[in-house]
Amino acid sequence: MLGVFDTSVRALKPMDSLSKSEIESALAARLPSYSVTCTLHTDGTLSVVLSGPETDHFAITGIVRSHYRGAEAIARLANEILREMVLSRRGMRSERRHAPAARAAWQEGQDR
Repeated sequence: MLGVFDTSVRALKPMDSLSKSEIESALAARLPSYSVTCTLHTDGTLSVVLSGPETDHFAITGIVRSHYRGAEAIARLANEILREMVLSRRGMRSERRHAPAARAAWQEGQDR
C-alpha cells in the first residue's frame, strides 16, 4: 500500500501519522481520475478536494484521521469518498428533475 507501511520496520502507520503528501499520493492511486488535494488540520481532521475531468469537483471535510488505521485505511477512505460522491450526484439529479415544477409553483404563488 502506498504510504501506509513504514518500510524500515514494516509496521502499520495510522493515517494520523501520515504526511499530507503520503495521504494525497495514496488517495490519488485509488482515485486515478481525480487530482487530490488534502489539508491537514491541527484538530486531527482532514479535508480532501477532488478535481476531476470537466471541472468536476468534490470536497469532503471533517475526516477524523485517527479513525482510519492500518493497511486498509486508505482503501476504506477512498471507498467512502466514492460512495459520498455517488449519493451527492443522485441528490443533484433528483433536485434537477424536480426544479422546473417547484419553480413553476413558486411563480404561480408570486402572481397572486
